[in-house]
Amino acid sequence: MINSIIVSVNVALFVLIGNYLWTLRKKINDLGQRLEGLAKSTEQLSKDHPVLIHADILFSKQLKEINEQLVSMDNQIQTLENKRDNDGGYQHAIKILEMGGNRDEIVDSCHLSPAEAEFLMNLQSYRAAMKNQKLGETI
Repeated sequence: MINSIIVSVNVALFVLIGNYLWTLRKKINDLGQRLEGLAKSTEQLSKDHPVLIHADILFSKQLKEINEQLVSMDNQIQTLENKRDNDGGYQHAIKILEMGGNRDEIVDSCHLSPAEAEFLMNLQSYRAAMKNQKLGETI
């Protein structure tokens, strides 16, 4: 009877240990398959990496060129706006001066800086002096 109990306990332990080992073997096989999949993914990434780096560098260069073009276009637009704003402003300011206007009127109506208005006033005075000098010579 004791022998049958010992044999039964040994069989039960054998079954439990066998089941445990079988479960571990399945997990090891699953991990092996997963490892193979990760190895394949790593290999593919290693192949794709230089291509992606090259594409990234190319894309970066293109973005830099586009950015430089945008800055250039922005500067050209700003230059054109300044020319358009200043050309009409200067002409209008000279007309105001010819009609006897002063610096404050020029600054307010032509959107010029006080220094620009002062410059135009000096230029107008110089022109008037040169005109008077020529008139005096012809008389």
